[in-house]
Amino acid sequence: MDDRPSDDPITDAILSTSQYERLRYAEGIITVPVSRVLTYQAVLLALLASILPLYSLYPPTIGAHVGTLDPFLAAPKILFLGLVGWVIEVASALALAALYWYRVGHEPLEEGTARAIVNLEQIAIGLSLVTGGLAIGATVALVSLGVFGGSLLSTYLTDVAGTNVFAHGGTLSVGHLAVLSVLGCLVVVSIRLALGRAG
Repeated sequence: MDDRPSDDPITDAILSTSQYERLRYAEGIITVPVSRVLTYQAVLLALLASILPLYSLYPPTIGAHVGTLDPFLAAPKILFLGLVGWVIEVASALALAALYWYRVGHEPLEEGTARAIVNLEQIAIGLSLVTGGLAIGATVALVSLGVFGGSLLSTYLTDVAGTNVFAHGGTLSVGHLAVLSVLGCLVVVSIRLALGRAG
């Protein structure tokens, strides 16, 4: 029998002696490798950091809606959504790293343990790519509205939002969230590289 790996990673995983690999493909809804998920998380955090240059492009006509054009003083309410996305991405990346190191350190796994790890990974991946991704995407999309001028932003605030979501709403500024996003991106990239070397 030919023991060389086939060109089909799913078949290889199902035929693998690893309980984890078999269960991940046989029972998992999301079969994206953890390393790729970490890459997506880093991209999402880098996208969130783009709110700083976007806010810096705001024209003076936006001032009446946002209070200040200084990104390190402006703390609009919509940043709470971005902060939620940031927390989800970073926490999920740390959880995936912890699960990876536990799995590698305790191989071979019993079926129950492998199933628990797969289930926890599915939750972390789903939260990061879906919930965190939507939160970050919505934040960046809303911040980008201001780049197009006061008339578009005013129309959105009046006809869609119904309230000024750009009003001052906390202590976390656009600039501070952007810096946090860059740091979070570096953390996730570091985890990705560490797991790549270990694998």
